[in-house]
Amino acid sequence: MDAPLLDLITGLAAFGIFVVLIVGLPLVMPHAIAYLVAIIGFLIVMSGAGYVINDKIA
Repeated sequence: MDAPLLDLITGLAAFGIFVVLIVGLPLVMPHAIAYLVAIIGFLIVMSGAGYVINDKIA
């Protein structure tokens, strides 16, 4: 698969996960902590995706 297309797909998937976390987590935990967990989760997903993409292209 083409690298820019793979980057786009993983970026959109990570953004979707981020939106779900932003909407869902405040329902089950305090708002400030939920937003921090959502941001940290987004960073972890993007880092993992970048690592996998780098491994596939190289």
